[in-house]
Amino acid sequence: MLGYFIGQVCKYRLSVCVQNLARAFPHLSYQEINIHRHNFYQNLARIIWENFHPRQVKLHLSESALETINRLQKQRSQAILLLGHYGNWELITKIPQFTNIPTQALYKPLKNRFLNYLSYKKRTKHGMRLLPAQHALRILLREKQTPSITLFIADQFPGHDNGIAVEFLQQTTFMFSGAEKLARQLNTSVGYVSLHPLNKQVWELDITPICDHAASTSEGFITRQFASMLEKSIQKDPSWWLWTHRRWK
Repeated sequence: MLGYFIGQVCKYRLSVCVQNLARAFPHLSYQEINIHRHNFYQNLARIIWENFHPRQVKLHLSESALETINRLQKQRSQAILLLGHYGNWELITKIPQFTNIPTQALYKPLKNRFLNYLSYKKRTKHGMRLLPAQHALRILLREKQTPSITLFIADQFPGHDNGIAVEFLQQTTFMFSGAEKLARQLNTSVGYVSLHPLNKQVWELDITPICDHAASTSEGFITRQFASMLEKSIQKDPSWWLWTHRRWK
């Protein structure tokens, strides 16, 4: 019901959603695009509901994700994890429940102080540290000797002058490159985070390694690998990506 209200009554960025789906899947018919559109708004409604009822949603880490985190704990090393707006990405704030390593994520403070306070309080409830995006580089460089896990949501449009061009969903796409630059500078390990629902109350988080030593990779490698992995997640089930984001400009 909420999904119908968002998509059909409010028509929240409906034209953006349909246009993005058509560009990403040019081989699909209009009816097939509409099915994906419908499923997207249903899933968006679920994510909104979950974010207002966090106690009724559980996060489960896959075996490979637990292995990665356990390895990081033993090595006492730094890691950068990349993810997209796929599934309920807000659940990454629960990762600190599974590790003793300081875990942090970048965020952009809201202009409204009250809303920013509520958002900050909600996202740090389980021990996640939030780094203001404009100061993140300086903070992480200062703390480069401290073991940590840093999460970047890396599928935003960065602007044509601040990103790396990759082939993504049938078109040349500019991807945020700041995470790669930082990873190479700090020589961290890098992984891709994916989230998918196991049932109506439980989400599974998986981590796929991209590299162990970012400094030894060529420029653009990490960003291209991230784009490729995110694309595979989207192709597996398109309805969980945030199609209302103005991704291609």
